[in-house]
Amino acid sequence: MNYLKLILFSICIATCYYALTISAIGVAAAGKVFWWFQWKENFHFYHIAQNFFGIGLAALIPAFLVHSYEPSKKWLSISIVILASMLFFGNINYMPLDPNGFVRFFKTTFVYGDIGSIGVFLEIVFWPVLWLLIFKRIKTRPS
Repeated sequence: MNYLKLILFSICIATCYYALTISAIGVAAAGKVFWWFQWKENFHFYHIAQNFFGIGLAALIPAFLVHSYEPSKKWLSISIVILASMLFFGNINYMPLDPNGFVRFFKTTFVYGDIGSIGVFLEIVFWPVLWLLIFKRIKTRPS
């Protein structure tokens, strides 16, 4: 029963993470993250930086929730969060829990994507892990 709660908790957080990252990508596509600084020379770098900032901020909430509420199984929980959010991203125009969403997400972003979509793929996968490592470092830091 304990693992069932962990899976349900992680899927709920994954739904939140999906919603936060999809809105962060949308806000970055509209160009409204760094509105005070419009970089005209290299728009792709500017767009990747907006996604980096937005997805990094969106990954903070799930990582903090997993770190706070599942400290003993946080790596398993964050893995489920990342995998479930990848499933949700892969099934944007398909049935919500179609297992082929993993393949669709990987192919459209990493295999056939440009540098921006590869960056989004890496940010979605690695930001929650990086936040958990930061929280671990903060917690184990000597006083």
